[in-house]
Amino acid sequence: MLKKVISEIEKTSSEFSFIKDIVRTDKTEHTVKYRLIIKEDLFVQVYVNVENDTIGFVLINNGQRIYGRDAIEGKWHRHTFEEPLYHDFSTAGVKKVSLREFLIEVQEILEKENIL
Repeated sequence: MLKKVISEIEKTSSEFSFIKDIVRTDKTEHTVKYRLIIKEDLFVQVYVNVENDTIGFVLINNGQRIYGRDAIEGKWHRHTFEEPLYHDFSTAGVKKVSLREFLIEVQEILEKENIL
């Protein structure tokens, strides 16, 4: 199962031109963590735990989360760009997203905010 997750992360990430490098930072029997490098201090962190159905997609700028979507035991929530510390459990906030969908959201945010 983890092998499939790793393959999907690497394949999906390579399809986005704003991702400059794909770095696996950790791997255990049930978990994997990646940094998808955009710029020196700007990256997407991807964390997956296949054992307990936990997923974390986080856009980090200068060491701070500026956007994210997380699933803990399969229950999703969002950290909006406007309020990245807030847990958004609205209908849009609890929507399950794939890495591809998250990276599309990230690209839209980065373009809108002139960060790219």
